[in-house]
Amino acid sequence: MVRRKIMVRGLDPELRKVLEEKVSFYGALGQTDRTDYETQIAVFLREHRITGVAGVTVTPDIGVLVAATAVRLVFRRPAWEFHDFGEILVYPGAFTADGNYSINAADAQAAGMMHSQGGVILSLPHLLRGFEADNDGFNVGYHEFAHVLDGVRPDGVPDELDLGSYRPWVTVMQREFERVHRGRSFLRNYAGTNPAEFFACAVEYFFEKPLQMREGSPELYLQLSRFFNQNPAESPAACPTSPEPTQGSPPRT
Repeated sequence: MVRRKIMVRGLDPELRKVLEEKVSFYGALGQTDRTDYETQIAVFLREHRITGVAGVTVTPDIGVLVAATAVRLVFRRPAWEFHDFGEILVYPGAFTADGNYSINAADAQAAGMMHSQGGVILSLPHLLRGFEADNDGFNVGYHEFAHVLDGVRPDGVPDELDLGSYRPWVTVMQREFERVHRGRSFLRNYAGTNPAEFFACAVEYFFEKPLQMREGSPELYLQLSRFFNQNPAESPAACPTSPEPTQGSPPRT
């Protein structure tokens, strides 16, 4: 009943304006898909708690951008949703990955993390960077919510993967994982940390640099396209002539 009311009410016009200004994916959608995307975002905001930490105030604008990254992954698989994960914490910057989550330490390099208890931690400036430079292959929101899809014990094989896809999935992922270690993959070196990080990095690249992924590893692109039921390489937002800003090495995610 609550969901039905949300669907009828839709997304606040001010939040729709944020999507228009910040989310290129939204701008490339037709009207029907825009409405579906807005509805899924509204439901996500209603059902998940997003909390600011260390002075961060989670404004409606910030909340809708968090939701926009999460919903992008399940947009064509709305029945999946995001089950069994806790609060989303938004930090004012990078933090340590040692369990203390300190933002002032010299080794504060993590831009995001999936907490062992199921919650998600995001660095606000890195979240915003994902929208300001949305074709560089780095998006902490996509990365961390990919970990959520991967399951409580992330291993690079998402819980929602159907049984019939398991063998080709593992074969393709393992092949590209090995290419990362040989320095022959288009994915960044961090993807070689373990299978879970490989999957999360591949998801970032799939949505942000789909044309390059399809050219560099068509089998990997095909597996992700089938899994997400999306084909971002065919979206107007994937225009190869879009300028790519010069970026330094991204913080760990």
